[in-house]
Amino acid sequence: MKSLSIFVHSASQFLTDYQSHGDGLICFSLLNGLARRNHNIFAYTNYAVISQKDSHLQVKSGGRHRVPFDSLGPWEHSWRADHWFENLSHRYDIDIVWRMHPYGVGCPTAPKTLGRPLVVGPLFYSWPENEAMKAKPRFGIGIEKLVSPLAQQGWHRTLQAASLIICATNKQAESMQNQFPQAKVSCLPVIVDPPISNLSSIRKATDKSTPFHLLFVANLVQNKNPLIFCQAVKLVRDYGMNVKATLLGDGSERPHIEAYCALEELENTIHLQGKVPNNEVYSYLRNADLLISSSLGEPYGRSIVEAMSVGTPCICHKSGGPAEIIENEVDGLLVKELTAKAFADALALIYTNRQIWQRLSENAITKAQSWTSEAVFSRLEDSLLELSQIPKSC
Repeated sequence: MKSLSIFVHSASQFLTDYQSHGDGLICFSLLNGLARRNHNIFAYTNYAVISQKDSHLQVKSGGRHRVPFDSLGPWEHSWRADHWFENLSHRYDIDIVWRMHPYGVGCPTAPKTLGRPLVVGPLFYSWPENEAMKAKPRFGIGIEKLVSPLAQQGWHRTLQAASLIICATNKQAESMQNQFPQAKVSCLPVIVDPPISNLSSIRKATDKSTPFHLLFVANLVQNKNPLIFCQAVKLVRDYGMNVKATLLGDGSERPHIEAYCALEELENTIHLQGKVPNNEVYSYLRNADLLISSSLGEPYGRSIVEAMSVGTPCICHKSGGPAEIIENEVDGLLVKELTAKAFADALALIYTNRQIWQRLSENAITKAQSWTSEAVFSRLEDSLLELSQIPKSC
């Protein structure tokens, strides 16, 4: 098999193999997997914290931008990445240019390709508009309203220039193919390699004499709605159900959660573990009975697919990526209302009928078998090798 040389114009904002950063972990798994298959990767990113080293993966970090306005940061990033690519092209025969982490205004200009084919993605859904999530101007005055339309135009031009667009779900791939018919659009799920095999033979529903373990894995920030999770736990406890709960993650909502738990006397029921290294998350997922995601419009949900791969059913809001990943009442549950009662009622359904849990667990494992690195990389390599055969344009 031919070894490719791939320049990655933006390998997420923060490329990492172990810290809590969804995009960075997803992008690293793809690039590291290709590097271990002897493809040469040159990846540009703002920040990188990587413990695994591979001679085929060269990462360059740009750090914080130097322009005075944060809104102009993506332009500076693009300029620096293009400059590095031009230097590399004098020394290496680059086959493909790849633009990762391309969320709208984060990709204001189409990357330079010097005639090489352009790959864009993997694409995820964007978070719903939320004032609380918007960055505050450093100098009190922002120019986002002025530059955002220009950035969106640049993002659209990037997609129009792409030869291959990678999407995380089938429905999103279908939509993108209709919008950008010039490109080949491929669905590539997030890689999930559970640390143990034969899970279907060892995951059995827990006995009702032991506490039903509920897990929340996400940064404790407003758009993840960790307080709704805690309120749902209180409700099922008030229903008389024997449950315990763990939250993995940290963030601005933690003081509110701690205050709520103290007020409702939940300290012995809900435990906040703080940040946990990614390589330890699987053990928590495997030992839990359910994973709960109370996010509205979660772009994908890495912890959700990881939980499914080890046979831990998930209950998620019916929006964003989870609404397409999970088949309701087949390999997980989707709730239509973003309320504690909606989640508590779904929890109660599984708590009172462990046969439902068993079915959801087994079906989740079956679905996750198509998300392993072996399955994903065979498809990705085929697409990239095919793309590399396109003659370089001037």
